[in-house]
Amino acid sequence: MISCDEAALICNKSQYHEASLLEKIKLKWHILFCNTCKSFSAKNKQLSYLFGKARLYILSDASKEELKRKLKERT
Repeated sequence: MISCDEAALICNKSQYHEASLLEKIKLKWHILFCNTCKSFSAKNKQLSYLFGKARLYILSDASKEELKRKLKERT
């Protein structure tokens, strides 16, 4: 069986669709016996869902520089 640290790592990888099938199976098996990791996994899924629902985006480098320029002009 994998350790809780490894389970957390796989859980995070799975959140970003980077975990292999074998890793996902190991995680599922670990979660059957470990309530702490089961709770962590559930909270991780909920957090991912909420971030997806929030429709967050990142400013482009050009937009960041423009924002910095405008802030400097105000001071």
